[in-house]
Amino acid sequence: DGLWDWDILADSIYVSPRFCEIAGLKPSDSLIQPKGVFARLHPDEAPTYRQKLIAHIKGYSPQFMMEHRIRLPNGSYQWVMTRGVALRDETTGRAFRMAGSISDINLRKTAEERLVHDALYDSLTGLTNRGLFVAHLKSALGQRNRDEDFRFAVLAINLERFRLVNDSFGHASGDALLRQLADRIRGTLRQGDVAARVGGDQFAVLLNGIGDATEALRLTESLRKRLAEPVDVEGHTLYPNTRIGVALSEGISDDAEALLRDADNALHQARQSKAGAVEVFHASMHTKALHSLRLEADLRAALRARDLTVYYQPIVSLSDGRVCSYEALARWPHPTEGLLGPVHFIPLAETLDLIHPLCMQVVDQVCAQLRSWQEQSPDGVALPVSINLSAKQFALASLADEIMAVARQHRIPPSLLRFEITESLLAAPDSRTAHTLHALRSAGMAVLIDDFGTGFSALSYLHTMPCDVIKLDGSFVRSIMEDQRLRAIVGRSIELAHDLGIAVVAECIETEAQSELLHGMGCDFGQGYLFARPQKAEFFDTAAKLIANDGLGR
Repeated sequence: DGLWDWDILADSIYVSPRFCEIAGLKPSDSLIQPKGVFARLHPDEAPTYRQKLIAHIKGYSPQFMMEHRIRLPNGSYQWVMTRGVALRDETTGRAFRMAGSISDINLRKTAEERLVHDALYDSLTGLTNRGLFVAHLKSALGQRNRDEDFRFAVLAINLERFRLVNDSFGHASGDALLRQLADRIRGTLRQGDVAARVGGDQFAVLLNGIGDATEALRLTESLRKRLAEPVDVEGHTLYPNTRIGVALSEGISDDAEALLRDADNALHQARQSKAGAVEVFHASMHTKALHSLRLEADLRAALRARDLTVYYQPIVSLSDGRVCSYEALARWPHPTEGLLGPVHFIPLAETLDLIHPLCMQVVDQVCAQLRSWQEQSPDGVALPVSINLSAKQFALASLADEIMAVARQHRIPPSLLRFEITESLLAAPDSRTAHTLHALRSAGMAVLIDDFGTGFSALSYLHTMPCDVIKLDGSFVRSIMEDQRLRAIVGRSIELAHDLGIAVVAECIETEAQSELLHGMGCDFGQGYLFARPQKAEFFDTAAKLIANDGLGR
């Protein structure tokens, strides 16, 4: 420690060489003036320093002790601890001298400041973290309660397809993208607004002191456009796409977490919407979110109890009406909401990463049913069944092996299983997807492309990716009678598929006219309410009778 001795009457301070070293003084500066010390105090601590010093000199405290900063000759500040005790006249009690020490605590204080900073700020972007952001929300709520004219808004911002950036270019590129977007958010906000990173690819913004909802949306749209501008990340030009949920301060409770939750609910709606990238929270979203949470818990319980069931819809030959195969369709007998179709729980299962165990339960039930049909048939024959697989499942290297293991367990030939995938898998194939599809086909399982023609020019991929059947999307079939141009597209698609040795199924056939037209265009098979609705397996006859019949009697 450095030592100092202050002669109060002479108004001069003697300092030791170590004091000079800590304070950045020359070794020859062993005698200094108090005013020189005061001038070098940090402005934030100078008033408190003077108050404590005067209080001790007047005898109001047993000693003087304070952590504070002093300015070094280079203009920077250093943290020190100053201690001192006054010597007093025995008769008057007045201080005439004061001596003490000064300690260098810069490393400790810097470490403490870093700990505090890390506890409140995101280490990657420098934005506030969730905890500090919630504290700012509480402050805004308090101000709103004090001033009824004060309004604010909370934005929940999600960077879409961020995982693809990490997977394609590496986590360093992903981090660089997040830092650049954080800088853009900072640069777009007004004074008094607060930005935070609250998740891996999610940000939050507090817009303080807005005039009304229109201003909030104008600021939100301005921010969204700024974030959408191209970003150069390590030589790659990326085009960020964000979705934003907005929660306004009017008519809400004093719960900061609830307000942030409302913004998240609006964000969830924005991510599902095809109309726009920004959604404003309203009460029905909260009701929907609660329903989704309940449905999530129920779905997990249903999977544990294996409560899901399978319905079957025939796929028939358009030339003679004979049943050639079935599509397996998952159904959920919900205890309070009745029988739910896939649209009510498959997207939820994909979000929760439950889609693979769900699909494997379907595979298991289908294999068991196929075995039952085989045993009912005098010659042990059953019709093939196609099962829908999620694109997410193709990230699993073990997918084909798991499916074949279930088939072996139920002692059915793999050729009785067919698997339907969406054409999005063909539009962005990877080696693992190609390997899995090849493994399934090598085992004798057919691959069908479902909802063909709904979003990608998939015909260009059919010659490189393994595929046996395409299923024309129902939207084509519903409009084919009235739309001549659509008929031309469908006809050409059928011709190209046949040229590649691929069969064609038309989905959602509901009328004889549709069936006859598609048959005349060369379509091989049909599926839809014209032939049969999805039903439990028990609804259909045994496999032997189904194969022997002359059609469905339509």
